[in-house]
Amino acid sequence: MLQWIELLTKQFNNSQAACEWFLDRMADDNWWPMQILIKCPNQIVRQMFQRLCIHVIQRLRPVHAHLYLQPGMEDGSDDMDGPVEDIGSRSCVTRFVKTLLSIMEHGVKPHSKHLTEYFAFLYEFAKMGEEESQFLLSLQAISIMVHFYMGTKGPENEKYRPAALEKMIALIALLVEQSRSERHLTLSQSDMAALTGGKGFPFLFQHIRDGINIRQTCNLIFSLCRYNNRLAEHIVSMLFTSIAKLTPEAANPFFKLLTMLMEFAGGPPGMPSFASYILQRIWEVIEYNPSQCLDWLAVQTPRNKLAHSWVLQNMENWVERFLLAHNYPRVRTSAAYLLVSLIPSNSFRQMFRSTRSLHLPTRELPLSPDTTVVLHQVYNLLLGLLGRAKLYVDASVHGTTKLVQYFSFMTYCLISKTEKLMFSGYFMDLWNLFQPKLSEPAIATNHNKQALLSFWYNMCVDCPENVRLVVQNPVVTKNIAFNYILADHDDQEVVLFNRGMLPAYYGILRMCCEQSPAFTRQLASHQNIQWAFKNLTPHASQYPGAVEELFNLMQLFVAQRADMREEELEDVKQFKKTTISCYLRCLDGRSCWTTAFRVLLENDEDRLLVVFNRGLILMTESFNTLHMMYHEATACHVTGDLVELLSIFLSVLKATRPYLQRKDVKQALIQWQERIDFAHKLLTLLNSYSPPELHVLKELVLLSPHDFLHTLVPFLQHNHCTYHHSNIPMSFGPYLPCRENIKLMGAKNNIRPPRPELNMCLLPSMMESSKGKDEVYDRMLLDYFLSYHQFSHLLCRVAINCEKFTETLVKLSVLIAYEGLPLHLAIFPKLWTELCQSQSALAKTCVKLLCEDPAFSEYIKCILMDERTFLNNNVAYSFLTCFLHKVQVLSGPSCSNLISVLVTNLLSEQSSLQPELIAHRLELSKTSGLLNADLRALVLLLSVSPPQAVDPALGPALQELLARCRVCVQQRSALELEAKEHKAKAEEEGATPVKRRRVSSEGGETAPPSLPSTSSSLPSTSSSLPPTSSSSSLPSTSSSLPSTSSSLPSTSSSLPSTSSSLPPCNEVKPEQQEALTSDTETRDSSSLIDPGTEQDPPSPEPGPPTASSSGNNMDSSHKEEKMEASSSSSSSSFSSSSSSLLQEAGEEPERHNDDEEEGRRCEGQSEEGQEEKEAGSKTSLAPPLPEDNAAAFPSSLGLVGEGPEGCIGPAPSSSSSSSSSPQAFPGASSPPDMLDMLYRTVEATIAIVTKLSVKGPPTS
Repeated sequence: MLQWIELLTKQFNNSQAACEWFLDRMADDNWWPMQILIKCPNQIVRQMFQRLCIHVIQRLRPVHAHLYLQPGMEDGSDDMDGPVEDIGSRSCVTRFVKTLLSIMEHGVKPHSKHLTEYFAFLYEFAKMGEEESQFLLSLQAISIMVHFYMGTKGPENEKYRPAALEKMIALIALLVEQSRSERHLTLSQSDMAALTGGKGFPFLFQHIRDGINIRQTCNLIFSLCRYNNRLAEHIVSMLFTSIAKLTPEAANPFFKLLTMLMEFAGGPPGMPSFASYILQRIWEVIEYNPSQCLDWLAVQTPRNKLAHSWVLQNMENWVERFLLAHNYPRVRTSAAYLLVSLIPSNSFRQMFRSTRSLHLPTRELPLSPDTTVVLHQVYNLLLGLLGRAKLYVDASVHGTTKLVQYFSFMTYCLISKTEKLMFSGYFMDLWNLFQPKLSEPAIATNHNKQALLSFWYNMCVDCPENVRLVVQNPVVTKNIAFNYILADHDDQEVVLFNRGMLPAYYGILRMCCEQSPAFTRQLASHQNIQWAFKNLTPHASQYPGAVEELFNLMQLFVAQRADMREEELEDVKQFKKTTISCYLRCLDGRSCWTTAFRVLLENDEDRLLVVFNRGLILMTESFNTLHMMYHEATACHVTGDLVELLSIFLSVLKATRPYLQRKDVKQALIQWQERIDFAHKLLTLLNSYSPPELHVLKELVLLSPHDFLHTLVPFLQHNHCTYHHSNIPMSFGPYLPCRENIKLMGAKNNIRPPRPELNMCLLPSMMESSKGKDEVYDRMLLDYFLSYHQFSHLLCRVAINCEKFTETLVKLSVLIAYEGLPLHLAIFPKLWTELCQSQSALAKTCVKLLCEDPAFSEYIKCILMDERTFLNNNVAYSFLTCFLHKVQVLSGPSCSNLISVLVTNLLSEQSSLQPELIAHRLELSKTSGLLNADLRALVLLLSVSPPQAVDPALGPALQELLARCRVCVQQRSALELEAKEHKAKAEEEGATPVKRRRVSSEGGETAPPSLPSTSSSLPSTSSSLPPTSSSSSLPSTSSSLPSTSSSLPSTSSSLPSTSSSLPPCNEVKPEQQEALTSDTETRDSSSLIDPGTEQDPPSPEPGPPTASSSGNNMDSSHKEEKMEASSSSSSSSFSSSSSSLLQEAGEEPERHNDDEEEGRRCEGQSEEGQEEKEAGSKTSLAPPLPEDNAAAFPSSLGLVGEGPEGCIGPAPSSSSSSSSSPQAFPGASSPPDMLDMLYRTVEATIAIVTKLSVKGPPTS
């Protein structure tokens, strides 16, 4: 087809005769126009044929245009008076057009589908020039088209007809405008009658109703009515009459036309004032179609100043009628939007919604002065209607929603405090509207009340003047708490209503309480407030805003001021008692009572009230529910609820402990029979799916030690054995420490364990890096496991006080310590060193059970083989001096092999200690630590199992290493001195001087800050050592080292005079160890009450404190001969052979006074709260519990770590967690004394190797 059209176009361009022949053929036979232009279903074909015809006519126009209006000349005469039918018969163009017009009269119906191209052709033809339009007018084409359109109608739902006739309306409008002379239309009477004749302008009405080309219809009306105001009024009247009788949907095209007529401004002279005609008539039809009329006005007022002024001036006639009184919500909403449209601010109009939340988007919205004037004019009118609003609140007559739009718009007007202050004169109108008409009727969802309270709430926010209107009116304060509320939590409609209404209501009450203490006391005792606490706060998920406001009220009710009278304090006390009892009656795991307890439980008296009212039992039931939901309900996220519940448990249990002697407390704890099951469930939360913390478990153990030692210890021991001795697959959760934050979870939804399980095992296969390789990973491991190890330690300490240290507990202690070896925790060594040093029968029995446990041998073996750096901890070293000779750890060959490995390591690594490392503290400390650990292991092994022969290269290597140590110490001292001098010069005023490293002696002497060179006299150490017996004392060692003693404090003078111990093990930094292992909870037995028994366990009498330097004294009973707790007291004797070797080794204990000061600070931070006060001067056996009532699983709890000397520092508080002690974690900073420690270890090793070389191994 396209190629055919192109071919024809070329031919027609080349031949005028061809064009004339083409149009003549079409004029004589309408088959082609009918078939191609109208009936062809292919739109592209119709369009191309239409363009071809137009193209041909344009080619012929220069020749034929003057012939369009001439009559036919068939007989050759020039008669110009021929009949109208003959006009245009001289041109093939006009004959073709007449043929097409005849098709409209005889060959096609208005509802034909494909008329678009037909009328497009006629429209394009008319636009070609004046001759063409005059030709069509002379043929009365307007009448033909009107009659064609008004003829036989097609189906009402014919969707093609309006689109097909768009060009027809455009053509009629064009022809009417072309017919205009100066002030008149020159249309024929027939055409004029067709357009405007008949009652109600039937043609205009019909095609407007059909929505055909409304824009061209508007142009047609403009053309018809120019200089004809009467016709304009009649047409406007027809439009409104049509609107009044049509449905809203059918009236839409008429409103669209009204909008176009209103938009016309300026234009040619003689145009009627359509805007004034329309505005005068709008009220005549607003009764029939109010919503559309109001919506239409809302569109016009921002655009049309006349409309804006007219609507604003007539507000009194329509605002109450349509905004308040009308029965249809749609109409009231339209009236509200019309009011919004009056405010000349785009941002103000765009943000309005007829219903919205409590939080206003218009607060502090900047408005121009002119805009503010209009806003206040509208707002004042609405405030004046408050008095009449009560006419529309009777629900039986007017329903419950008539005032929603009214209050919504007034709330929206509150853009600043100015508008809020304008309300003061109308306050009583608002109150009389609320009470009793809205507050008292038992209506479940009264939306009028919701809208009023929202307005009232926003009126009071940041406006204390309006709040005072409430609290200073006794009638209001007496009745405002009476407000009907239905708490039907299963009816979604009621829930949604309450979710919107209650926050505003309780927010008003809260603001009143903040201003008036008297109103606060009055409201606190009101029955409806207790009702709200009982029925609303347990449903925080359904009413989050209301519950938040209620808890704010609760905080105001319990707040105590300095100027309170006695009766007011009693009121507060009574309120707390009533409310706590109320919550204890409605405890539910899904409720918000935990938040209430956090507000109400302010002191021990409040918490004991929970205990006396069966609170522990009820909270346990709640915990059981949450525990089940946590593991079984996949869609329930109850972790936060568990945390909050357990924090309350913790606070209540802590408060209970000081009052265990009271009979009512004892009785309440005895009635709490679920405590064992509760503890077991708590244990099943300890796994890598939950952040571990054990405060509640620790409190339980301290409250009821006999019960929990009897039940928890076997359970824990069995759990650990199961994981060690079976191939049970372990599931790992997201909290298990991993390097590079790799989550071990298999799937995203795997956020909980597949079942409740206790899994705090640290198996070797789980370790990704050995200690010291990755400090971040080490810290993560410590954070994760420390609390659990402290808990097991607490069990041991409590068992000692209760004299219930069973074999099962011994096995558990060893097993957990063995697992925790990679952490290098000194908890286990510290405990058992003390037990080993004790002379009590219980201690000796426990030590015997320990030494018989195979796992204990593995523990010691693992230290010597894999974790030798642990020996840098003096507690661990002291522990091995006590126990290594008691347990067969290595066979003879294995021990010899290990000694050979250590010697080989020493020979190869001693050269790594270079003076250049002084500038790199971390590297120096690391190198010194590795050498020191190997040397200590070597000393231990040589003491227990001396070899037949010592490697001859060992002595010189040790001498060389000692020389290197001396050089490093000297260089470090020189650097410190230089830094000190530099600092002194930089600061004119004295700053804190650099601490000097002091080495205490028995004579009170202080070592100089640097060690003079003794390299010249050092070789004489080994050569001048005389043979000594196995009982040689330490002074003889130092006397045989004259050149060394000249530059260093005497070895003998630096040591306490102990006879049979490894000296370096004695110094354990007492204050730091106190932070590690002191158990201020266990105290003496008098504070440990077993609720399962009526009689209290016997209280052991405290023994005299030891004379140790640390002052760490355990409470002791005469029955038990309580062990000496001093970490620096002497350790148990080795065999006589090993004792003499160690004695003569002359290894000097470290006296790091600077670090002791750090330890004291560390200890001071760990002494927290009431527990420390109760402990007094006594030092108990278990680590202190943190005082904070943190959640059971606090994700950010700053756990404590092991210091360089085995100190477990305190958990940093939230305010100082970022500046925790550098000793909290090993490796966090370089231990300042590692080089000194190595120096003394080398000296001791030289002494023992020299002795072995001189006297040879002991004979068996």
